[in-house]
Amino acid sequence: MISIFGTSLNFLSLLFCLIGLSIIAFAKINNTRNRLVYIKAGTNAILSSCIIIIICFLALLIEFLSDSFDLKFVANTSSTSTPLIYKIGALWAGSAGSLLLWNTIVSIYFMYFILKFKTRLQEIYPTTILIMGFIYACFVGFLYFLQNPFEPVFGIVDGRGTGPNLQHILMLIHPPLLYTGYIGFLIPFSMTLAALIEGKDKKDYVSINRSHVLFAWLVLTVAIILGGRWAYLELGWGGYWAWDPVENASLMPWLVSTAYLHSILVEQRRGMLKLWNVILVSIIYCLTILGVYLVRGGLIKESVHSFAESEIGGWFLALFFVLFVFSFLTILIRFKSLKPREKIESFSSRESGFLYNNVLFVGIMIFILFAIFQPIFSSIIFDRNIKLVNQSGYNQIAALFGYFLLALMGVAPFLGWKKTNRSELKRIFKVPIALSLFTGLTSVLFFWIFSHLSLMNFSVCVYVSLITFVSYGIFDEFIRVIYKRVKKRNENPLIAFWSIIKTNQSRYGGYIVHLGFLMMIIGFIGRGYESKADYEINAKSSEDLIIDDYTVVSFNNFIEKSDIPNDLLIDELMSRNEIPAALRSEYEQSVLEIINRVDSGRTNHFAEIAEIRFNYKGEIINLPVEKRFYYSPNEITKEIALDSNIIKDLYIILNRVDYLSNSIQITVWINYLVNWVWIGAVIILIGGIVSLYPFASYGGKLRRNYD
Repeated sequence: MISIFGTSLNFLSLLFCLIGLSIIAFAKINNTRNRLVYIKAGTNAILSSCIIIIICFLALLIEFLSDSFDLKFVANTSSTSTPLIYKIGALWAGSAGSLLLWNTIVSIYFMYFILKFKTRLQEIYPTTILIMGFIYACFVGFLYFLQNPFEPVFGIVDGRGTGPNLQHILMLIHPPLLYTGYIGFLIPFSMTLAALIEGKDKKDYVSINRSHVLFAWLVLTVAIILGGRWAYLELGWGGYWAWDPVENASLMPWLVSTAYLHSILVEQRRGMLKLWNVILVSIIYCLTILGVYLVRGGLIKESVHSFAESEIGGWFLALFFVLFVFSFLTILIRFKSLKPREKIESFSSRESGFLYNNVLFVGIMIFILFAIFQPIFSSIIFDRNIKLVNQSGYNQIAALFGYFLLALMGVAPFLGWKKTNRSELKRIFKVPIALSLFTGLTSVLFFWIFSHLSLMNFSVCVYVSLITFVSYGIFDEFIRVIYKRVKKRNENPLIAFWSIIKTNQSRYGGYIVHLGFLMMIIGFIGRGYESKADYEINAKSSEDLIIDDYTVVSFNNFIEKSDIPNDLLIDELMSRNEIPAALRSEYEQSVLEIINRVDSGRTNHFAEIAEIRFNYKGEIINLPVEKRFYYSPNEITKEIALDSNIIKDLYIILNRVDYLSNSIQITVWINYLVNWVWIGAVIILIGGIVSLYPFASYGGKLRRNYD
């Protein structure tokens, strides 16, 4: 019954969308007297389509929560033993459900656009709706014809369950946020092309586009960071970014949207870079579709993020090419209307700085795009998977990118519009250059005396110098304007700080974002000093095991389980650890002695746990590390132990427990400055919110600033 209900709703959603688009297209082509009536009718049909898709999503969610396995998709991704909260995440754990989630988010954006802009953007509204509606109809069609999550199945009592790595709180947040960021670029993409087609050029359109790109960029930033946090806590490899092709697929639109957020300021202030901005916003959305193709196309075999190969991949690739060609032809036809009113007058101007910034971001995007597709083309052409760019290659290019990025961050925002004369350049940059040289040389001296001046250490010295350069400019700006306001108005410095931010959210929010990136870069630098080693800890050993500043005091083994019989548990452990059958009696006795905990929360797995006691600078720390054995699906995961501070992380995974010799085997990473990455992300979020808030009260008037 639910299969017929859900499939019918999906069909109705597609039907209503196509009817609505047909009505709006008819009204636009024929320009009838009742044009507005037709457009309203078409809009209502599309709104109905969006509401139906949301009902589809809720219906499927109810199936998951009620443990009803009448649908093949539910049976493949959930089970009765899956914890309730993770049954929600199971909805987007498979390709069909995640596509329904995508369509649901598109429908929410679509409804938002219709309700907010149907009267404000009358000149481009119908064309924008047609572009958005075409893309939306494609996705709804893909869901109905190619990946129907309401496909029935019969005789299933229990499902396979959700992958253990996906049973994490961040997997309830990361995918919806990632999709929200991706799909958020649909509105500016559609509006931009609609304005070009209609030959309309209004500052209001640019302002609306900027705010929507900023929102999508901010959400995408948070999603990428949360994905890295999940990888760090759940995958057990000691890192948070592996340059995985699917990770890179999310990074590419982020890079181009970052470039756009800088170049759009030039268009708003000077009326320049119109053509470039149209190209950027088109590339951004095309890259999101390309990213969907990479995840679902089956080309990327080695990624932990990609879905299994399916026929839907080719359709996403076709949609990518359709949108790319459509964007290219639209820009080509309207090329003359995109000529700038003014030209860049000087290399030492803010608009030049932002243009260099754009070249840098787009350049690194092109490099990543090449690195993703080069092995694919190699396999097709030479029948060999030749990979020219490995993780080390990515890191080297990223380090080089960081040099130029920091230099531009320290220079571009402080240049004047049109031109900055030599005396002004000297006044602005004399102190920060001197201070950055001092800190850089001091760093070189430090490594020379206390360590050794390797190439990596010298690179760190350059980064220290550049971070000082950027930081000085930002703090000097804040301190200077706060001091002036406090002196002039006798305000509390905190009140003055907030008042100044409100006068120009775009500028000062951007500075806060830059500070967040500086903190993240400090965290990235620490990644170069990580260490990894394997250890065996034996309870009978009298020697102290020292790991960095941590001394192992003792450890305690135990097993936590729910209702699995002991004999089945022992069978599983013997099989996984390759224990000979002749040792079963001794092994069973050793295991039964430590099954001293029953945890009803472990309904779908049991866990080997080693609780290790460390002495860290006189403080005793207990760190439990787990190895989990899941029943449905039949998988093993390693849950990390983590002791974290602002300087370093002690990161441990449990490889093996030997109950016969009372020993454990672990892998330990010492990761430096990781928390700077997470703190920097929070600062970026704050700065992004400040920038996103569009208006401020200053001097009794509402105004917007792009200075």
